[in-house]
Amino acid sequence: MERIREILTELKNDGYTQSSFAEELGKDQGTVSKWLNGKMDVPESIAIIIEAKFGYRKEWILKGELPKKIDHKKELAEVSRIAKQGRDLDLVPELRDLLDSIMKLPKDEYDSLILTIKRFVKKK
Repeated sequence: MERIREILTELKNDGYTQSSFAEELGKDQGTVSKWLNGKMDVPESIAIIIEAKFGYRKEWILKGELPKKIDHKKELAEVSRIAKQGRDLDLVPELRDLLDSIMKLPKDEYDSLILTIKRFVKKK
């Protein structure tokens, strides 16, 4: 598979060999060789490991869907956004304490509550 070959070529700059790459994935060199020669497909579970360890997106590894690598800046921005929401929520303990109960509401009641909140907030 050309994408595995491309990953290995790029990882050589970091000192990886086919053997050390295989070891990182918990596989033997023969398995990696089969992937490279197209004799065996890369399993999704391995693509997930490659994504986690090396930053190559599993969608790119398995299907060639771009982008090739994970955008760490975008991920960090999302983590920052979520963390800020958490901090903001701590400023309103009454709402924070209700979240668990709200999430357990039946769908129709949940939808109704959300609609009511949205209408109320828009009345400003």
